[in-house]
Amino acid sequence: MSVSEVSRRYAKALLSLTKQKGVHIKTLDELRVVRGVLEKDGAINEYFQNPLISPDQKLQVVKTAFAGRGLSEEVLNLLILLAEKHRIGQFMNVVDAYQEAIDEEEGLTRGVVRAAKPLSPEGQKSLEEKISATLKKKIVLTFKEDPTILGGVVAQVGGWTFDDSLETHLKKMNEELNRSAN
Repeated sequence: MSVSEVSRRYAKALLSLTKQKGVHIKTLDELRVVRGVLEKDGAINEYFQNPLISPDQKLQVVKTAFAGRGLSEEVLNLLILLAEKHRIGQFMNVVDAYQEAIDEEEGLTRGVVRAAKPLSPEGQKSLEEKISATLKKKIVLTFKEDPTILGGVVAQVGGWTFDDSLETHLKKMNEELNRSAN
C-alpha cells in the first residue's frame, strides 16, 4: 500500500477528529463501504478520475449521491472536502492512509499470505501466531489463494517475506545438491 503525503494528511486529520468522538473504527468501516461501492462500479471511479469533468460537477455529484444516505457527518464532509479541493480521486488513498494510521496507533502490522490451497482456520491461526512471535508484533493476515504456488505458503508482512513454498524448497535442495556434487 503506497499512499501520498497529501492522503496521509487528510487521513490523520480525519483520525484526530473521529478519535475525539470515539467513532474512528466506525468511520473506518464506513470508508470501506464507500470504497467498496466505488471499486465495484468502475464507471464511478473513472468519473472522479476524469480531468475533463469539472471539479464543480464532481462536487455536485458527491453531494447528490451521498447526502442523506446514512453516512456519518465525518465521512460525508471528507468526501465533500476532497471534491472541493479537487482531490476526490485521492479518496482510495485516503482510506488506505486512514487504515495505516489506525494500525500504527494500535501497533498493528498487516500482511498477505498466498497459498496454493485455502488454509484451515487452525492453520491460519497457527501461521499468524508464528509470524507474530517471530516479528514480536501484533499482526493481521489476509489469506489469498494463489494457483501459481505449487505448494506451501508465501507470507509478506511489513518489509518481511516468509517463503515456505515448495518451489523455494526445491531450489534450495537443487543448490545443495550442486554444491555437494562439486
